[in-house]
Amino acid sequence: MSSLYDPEQFLSRLPHLPKDKPAAVVFNAHITGLAVTRALGRENIPVLALDRDARAYGLASKYLHSAAICPNPLTNEEDFVDFLLQMGERLPVKAVLFPSNDEWVFAVSRHRDRLEKYYHFPFSPLEIVESVLNKKKLYQTAERLGVPIPKTWYPDEWMDIEAEAKKVTYPCILKPVEQRSFYDAFSAKVLEAHTPNEVIQLLKKVYPHSVVIQEIVPAGLSNYVSLCSYMRSNGEMVAGFVGRKLEQYPPDFGTGCLVKSEDLPDLAELGANILRTLAYYGISESEFILDHRDGVYKLLDINTRTWKWIGLPIACGWNLPLYAYEEAIGSPLTLPVSPTRKGMRWVYLKDYLTLKASGKYVSPQEHLHVHELAELLTGTSETCLDAVLDLDDPVPAARLLENFYTRSYVCPC
Repeated sequence: MSSLYDPEQFLSRLPHLPKDKPAAVVFNAHITGLAVTRALGRENIPVLALDRDARAYGLASKYLHSAAICPNPLTNEEDFVDFLLQMGERLPVKAVLFPSNDEWVFAVSRHRDRLEKYYHFPFSPLEIVESVLNKKKLYQTAERLGVPIPKTWYPDEWMDIEAEAKKVTYPCILKPVEQRSFYDAFSAKVLEAHTPNEVIQLLKKVYPHSVVIQEIVPAGLSNYVSLCSYMRSNGEMVAGFVGRKLEQYPPDFGTGCLVKSEDLPDLAELGANILRTLAYYGISESEFILDHRDGVYKLLDINTRTWKWIGLPIACGWNLPLYAYEEAIGSPLTLPVSPTRKGMRWVYLKDYLTLKASGKYVSPQEHLHVHELAELLTGTSETCLDAVLDLDDPVPAARLLENFYTRSYVCPC
């Protein structure tokens, strides 16, 4: 039975939610939202999912109480917030919010004073979130704190574009200050330039989108590592998991499609110190790159939310969404005794197989062998999990297959 309802039916179901178990509201419901839904639903927490696209995989999960299509917060923020307020008026108790993309984080954060009557926010207030998600503010804060970052330039401060462009180290990338609208406009997370003239032309192309310019650190893909953590509001890191990117899609500046768990305690402590300094609490992913030129891990990005492969730390015993939920409602945290499953891999088969077919992969020694694929498909693998395929919750994978022969679905990750 489908959990997706039209808005009126969806709203009518909310008063019947249990009073002793606050609901979790997950949005959007693509790969990230699906992982959060499963992580909480398996703990018998009622999950409500919202998305702007009915094709989102997570809307088909059996672990949902109810789901609905909602206004797009990027283009209709006020309508989206109004829908949350309508939901809140019908909830028997305050629910916990789980935004899984930057635009959703910003939308609820900007209206936190109106929404907190009905919802718990398991992450820092807007001024802190904005200082982290805004790339210019993040890098300038890192420079001020002495946190290593790749060489970075701020073209909106340039007086003489031609002269300043000549000072940039090439090749470089133009990285958006705000990612979602940039991706919607250019279907790319970043744009690459090899000459001053290319930078000048790209700056004209992307206007009025604000960007920073950053050197490309010469490194293999496996030099990209992330601290996946949950920071309590008192600055205590109760979960510090490290994942290493093995493959990404698209192959140039894409998102991870094959990721492996790692044991790097020094990196975990570095990331935790940065988050404490920024006064951020909640779930986050802090991405670093190891620069072999000086042997230093350099900060690339911080996601102040759940992210695409959050299913990996969950599978390794670190249920970050559960910790956020429990602290938000004032319950003791259900921390594992010995969580880490070293060498565990997460794969998004759709992108991974597309990458394999293109021949543009970089870590063939880490790829899945035939018997590993067989175990993955039969649900017997103890060393790998797929982002969508799960025999315990099979309909999201069927939705993925259906999307192949219907209208194209652009991943909003």
